Amino acid sequence: MIDFERQIEIFKLIGKSLKESVECYAIGGTAMLFLGLKDSTKDVDLVFEKKEERNLIKKVLEKIGLKESNDIEIYRHSETIKESPILLEGHEFRFDLFLKDIISFKLSPGIKERVKERHEFDNFKIMVVSPEDILLLKSATDRRGDVLDAKKIIETFNIDWDIVIKECEWQTEHGRKIFSLFLFDFLEELEEIGADVPKNVKRRVRDIGERKMIELLKK
Repeated sequence: MIDFERQIEIFKLIGKSLKESVECYAIGGTAMLFLGLKDSTKDVDLVFEKKEERNLIKKVLEKIGLKESNDIEIYRHSETIKESPILLEGHEFRFDLFLKDIISFKLSPGIKERVKERHEFDNFKIMVVSPEDILLLKSATDRRGDVLDAKKIIETFNIDWDIVIKECEWQTEHGRKIFSLFLFDFLEELEEIGADVPKNVKRRVRDIGERKMIELLKK
């Protein structure tokens, strides 16, 4: 596990080690630490837009002792992966380095526009995604503990469910066609553990999935 102070310490070390600027997006537990939603996390989740920048971070992490792992099955929807993340493990924690695709999800223009915070550690620049996008991405990665994390997000923030719906529509149209099905299942799991998910949200997500299925059948 890694807490906020240790995470910042490592980000500073990475930034000082880089000879050129690298940008990425913090998602998952990493974003939750920045937003004060967790005390610690097992996974440092970062998304890159450029392959060469992801490779630079991989090299820095290997220099400080992390080793690459191929355990992609930690993700429930791993069978949908087109671009596998780079997983690097250490004694305390693991870095998951994504390239544009986050399992069954794509880094969309909307996610980038909704960035909540920006942090600079010398040459390492990190953008923290919004609570709505953390929630959506939790449904995409769907690892152990993701449902509980999503419940905490709903309880802490006034979630804009229209954003969730609009992003679901974008992902279903431009990303994985079955994303809405994954999100619907995730919302049902959230309800089962007592999360307050508006009824009309589930219906709208279901409708998106049904429309896409009918469209595909007509083709």
